[in-house]
Amino acid sequence: MTLRLEIAHRTVYQYSEAVMSSYNEVRMTPRATRNQILLSSSISISPRSTLYSYYDYFSTYVTAFDLHKRHDFLEILANSHVEILAYSDIDAPCDWGLLGSGVILDDFAEYLMLGAYTQLTDETCCITRDLIRSAPTPQLGLHNALEWIASSMEYGRGITHVQTSAQDALSVKVGVCQDFSHVAIAALRSGGIPARYVSGYLSAGSTENVGEAAVGESHAWIEAWLGNWIGIDPSNQVNRIDERYVAVAKGRDYADVTPFAGIYFGGSSSPPMVTVTITRRQ
Repeated sequence: MTLRLEIAHRTVYQYSEAVMSSYNEVRMTPRATRNQILLSSSISISPRSTLYSYYDYFSTYVTAFDLHKRHDFLEILANSHVEILAYSDIDAPCDWGLLGSGVILDDFAEYLMLGAYTQLTDETCCITRDLIRSAPTPQLGLHNALEWIASSMEYGRGITHVQTSAQDALSVKVGVCQDFSHVAIAALRSGGIPARYVSGYLSAGSTENVGEAAVGESHAWIEAWLGNWIGIDPSNQVNRIDERYVAVAKGRDYADVTPFAGIYFGGSSSPPMVTVTITRRQ
């Protein structure tokens, strides 16, 4: 099935005192890929500011701006129109010999290293490594890792936060999509399978009726490299992503894909108010 989706992403920050200046980056523009056609996109800022854009190291489209006038709120509106094509990926040949080769270890070095978000204890690393490497093929090793994650954690809000590491989420056995993604990445990397973080939107439940706007959500999932990149959603136990997923940013972990990031001089900020509306257009 092919879907055309219109996505409206609104983020509002309210400050306790006037902000004098700020420097900001926005990653809310969907990617153009083989399965995803970006038909149109726009980002607007209030108070108004001059916008400039570039592609970052991971080929994510970034809109940047700075403000140097007093303001007590900041609103970012990102609107996009995408067409998601039916997935018809064919598995590429991949075995443990290929994943252990010097070429792969070099080409995917940044997707094999454990960082602050994807750090595990030595004990947990041993568990995940054994689960994955004891399988006769990387594909079965991936399956073992996903089953282990599903049995080790439950989905739940309000326990973790944006700085929570994979090990911290495993310790409390609860997390949101960001935590499940970090745990999956950490597990796969410990077993020698390259893995990366993906942020975007999930249109589940909002694509049934053409022209009807529905509440959507920002979402995170992962991609594992097994001869080619395979999209997986560990928080929803989806082994292959489909047309419901709209990819925006990719990187090593959440720090590389943050939808909005910046620094400012002024009063404290309340938690952002974020709404995502998704409308099926075809």
